[in-house]
Amino acid sequence: MFISRLKDKLQDYDKYGEHRTNGLKALYVFELMLVFELFSSIPQPYFYYFFVPLTCLNAEIVGSTIQEKYLFLLVSLLGSAVTIFLFGVFSVYKTFFVFFVFFYSATFYYLFILKYRRMLTVVPLILGLGSYSLIDVDADANFYIALNNALQTIVAMGVIFAGLYLFPNTYYLAIWRRAFCDVMMSLETLCINICHEDVKNIGICPGIVVMKRYSKMLPRKTKSYSTLKITLLTFELVMSMSYLISFQKQYRLEYVKVLHQYLERLRVACKTQEPVILKPQECSLLTGTRELWVLYKLILSWNYLCTK
Repeated sequence: MFISRLKDKLQDYDKYGEHRTNGLKALYVFELMLVFELFSSIPQPYFYYFFVPLTCLNAEIVGSTIQEKYLFLLVSLLGSAVTIFLFGVFSVYKTFFVFFVFFYSATFYYLFILKYRRMLTVVPLILGLGSYSLIDVDADANFYIALNNALQTIVAMGVIFAGLYLFPNTYYLAIWRRAFCDVMMSLETLCINICHEDVKNIGICPGIVVMKRYSKMLPRKTKSYSTLKITLLTFELVMSMSYLISFQKQYRLEYVKVLHQYLERLRVACKTQEPVILKPQECSLLTGTRELWVLYKLILSWNYLCTK
């Protein structure tokens, strides 16, 4: 009973499994770092080898594509290593250090606001880790010790990127599929409301945003072009449904009922990861309206995605 309630809570909080996937990814990377550390015997690895790189891993979540994720992580790791090194070396010069930190931080913010606004989120992460490193001032004040600490972070960076490269992208496909299923469920409910004339507008489907984001993270071997096509067709179907709502009083309800029937079949097929089997007469039925035609194209694309 407790496990069931916990599972339901997790499902409500993390509907598409994004947070669980990110947590699993962090655990996977941590285990690789731990194995590497056991064989390399890095001295005092807690802060520079484990804490700084794993904290920087948060920057990877912000990216909306694989390339962006890698770029954000690379900038945050290199920026943190350089910042910690400079803060440690210059911290012994008290007066100079105050002005240095002010201008260094101002330059960072100005540069990212002016040129790289999308990566602005990594700036407080970099500066925060640099400030936190000052707790151990005596160790960092020595140039060679500070350089050795920075190298620990760079070594950890290599392990992290190796882990991210080896991390299965099928988890991203699972997130995309859950979002697609959620959109189908929302459109099902919308069809029922249209039949009852109990709808005035169509709300934003959060699943569409998730589908768009994760469809760009899939490798070609997972039929990434099919997922992109399904994402575009799903967005087109949502837009067509918006048009349908605007003219619902002038629309034949039998078409809406057919639309609901096949939306339900597609949602069930998405959950079971099976194709939707259509008979020849059904194909002609699904070309009666714009909405049905888009749904028909969507079903064909889904069926292709399900083929081995």
